[in-house]
Amino acid sequence: MPVSKEQVLATAALCRLDLSVSSAHARPENPEERTARIASQLDAVVGYMDILNRVDTSQVEPLYSPLRQHVAPPRPDVVEKRLSAEEVTANAPMRQQCFFAVPPVI
Repeated sequence: MPVSKEQVLATAALCRLDLSVSSAHARPENPEERTARIASQLDAVVGYMDILNRVDTSQVEPLYSPLRQHVAPPRPDVVEKRLSAEEVTANAPMRQQCFFAVPPVI
């Protein structure tokens, strides 16, 4: 089932993307062309995922890592000078006590 333009627009709205605005380095195209192009690209991705879903993986065991042995290299246990929280936040534009303060995001 192909991805429709309506599905692209609904997904863009959920992602808070404005498809009517083009970036400076993109080739000029109207929003209808862009929506159709994105629908075609998403349809190709969904088609590829459908091919992968048809692969029989019943005899394949899950892998932790593609490497045979995944071991972190040892490092010497040496005492190092660490910065205090006050030193780390000394140049922060905004801070509360010893934490970085950021504007609220809603």
